[in-house]
Amino acid sequence: MNNFCTCRHRRRSVHQLQVGILVEHRYLYQSQPTGLIHALVRRGHQPKVIDPQTTLYRLDDDQWLQNLDLVVARGRSLGVLGLLAWLEKQGVPTFNRHAGVMAVHNKVNMSMALATANIPTPPTFFGAPEKLRQAPVSFFPLILKPIFGDNGRGLYLVEDAKAAAQVSWPEPFLLAQHYLPNDGYDVKLYGIGDRAWAVRKPSPLHPSTEPPEPLTLTREMCDIFVRCRQLFGLDLFGVDCIQGDDGLSVIEVNEFPTYSGVPDASDHLVDWLEQQAAQMQRERSIAQEVNQ
Repeated sequence: MNNFCTCRHRRRSVHQLQVGILVEHRYLYQSQPTGLIHALVRRGHQPKVIDPQTTLYRLDDDQWLQNLDLVVARGRSLGVLGLLAWLEKQGVPTFNRHAGVMAVHNKVNMSMALATANIPTPPTFFGAPEKLRQAPVSFFPLILKPIFGDNGRGLYLVEDAKAAAQVSWPEPFLLAQHYLPNDGYDVKLYGIGDRAWAVRKPSPLHPSTEPPEPLTLTREMCDIFVRCRQLFGLDLFGVDCIQGDDGLSVIEVNEFPTYSGVPDASDHLVDWLEQQAAQMQRERSIAQEVNQ
């Protein structure tokens, strides 16, 4: 199969867009949303960076969101989530939606959703760190994860129950996921709307400077991609997978990733945003005709 789960979309001509880039401060200078901002400017659009840490917002004053055609959010801080909810209450189109970000922000909720939806995922436990010794021996080794961690931060591998008993965990609860044997690489599925790409990249547990390697999408990848998008309601997202003997297993799902290894990712993002803007304009025109 090619690198798309659906057919290619042709670029659509739209008017100049006022695009809000709602971004958590720590992501300001990362490849995304920086790449998206530059691509928007090249296309003649006007991006407006919105960093929640730079302004004191009066809750009855909506001036900061006036004239925005749509907003793209990157981050999951309280500031980003708060402004995202505010934008949606005022009817501003947002990508991703607040509900979608919240669905993957909490790793317990995300892992529970994957398991109950019967999406292939490793056996996962939730509880207090001191109770790790209760995990069945057959499920070790375990990867310990913070409930609200991201970007591979805070991961800790324990080989057995004895090692788990010696862990000093900084939080009252954790997520413990069975560690699947692998070659040190993850399979990452990236989504922009209904388009998908796959890359092979070093696992956070096996750091490497080796660049991501594009993969050809398989039917299995496309099935996982579609199911995860529907489950979490995300438009811009990534799915971390491990390739095992029995197929792919989903480790976790993230909103608006960096798209590392995806050629021309920023241009693809702008293509998709232009398509959404054009579709919204058509819907408004139809609604106006109906009401006349």
